[in-house]
Amino acid sequence: MQFQLECPNCGARIHSDDINLSMLVAKCRQCHTVFGYDAMLLKKHTRQRPQVSMPKGIEAFSYLSELDIDINWYKTSNSGFIIFFTVFWNAVLLPFIIVALTTDEWIIMLFISIHLIIGLSFLYYTIALLFNITSVIASRHHIRIVHKPIKMPFYPDREVPVDTVEQVFVDQYVESTTNNRPNYAYAVRILTKDGQRLRLVKGLQTPEQAIFIEQEIERFLKIEDRPVAGEVIG
Repeated sequence: MQFQLECPNCGARIHSDDINLSMLVAKCRQCHTVFGYDAMLLKKHTRQRPQVSMPKGIEAFSYLSELDIDINWYKTSNSGFIIFFTVFWNAVLLPFIIVALTTDEWIIMLFISIHLIIGLSFLYYTIALLFNITSVIASRHHIRIVHKPIKMPFYPDREVPVDTVEQVFVDQYVESTTNNRPNYAYAVRILTKDGQRLRLVKGLQTPEQAIFIEQEIERFLKIEDRPVAGEVIG
């Protein structure tokens, strides 16, 4: 399929030499405007996908003025290994901590300080994994992401105005490796009208979990489902 890009500022046609396919940006020779063209590609394609049923650990509540999707991380993630590792790591450190506290040999705490920081970090993360729920709340004005009851430093709450949303899509990424083999996870992202790709939720373990969230947001906000350049899933 042929697709001719035009400058959104002056309307001039864009030469192929001025299009960056990897970055999805282009430059106009006429007015020197640099712009992303994801949104232009979206307008050329529509698709119909089978509906995804509500996965285990995710609940969706749709009201007239609001959509509320709750993700229970304990039920949706593979938490067995991280719980075992956290318990094992901190159990190894516990005798050293007891000796330091009972003998006032604080040099022991200094000796294990790095291991202690790692153990406490894993403990904090594991507690959040066991108890946290992430809420994706869509209204006619905003899409909000709220993590509760425990705040995570690398998972901040955020809010995206609905009038900036061009498309919702799912992305696959390498979360970790085991024996040099990648372990994939899935993220739900937003493509804005100015070409930004904003993360809503990451760390989902199956594509069905991510696609269900995309599906429900698009249905509530009446966003026509279109493929996004670089999209891996769907």
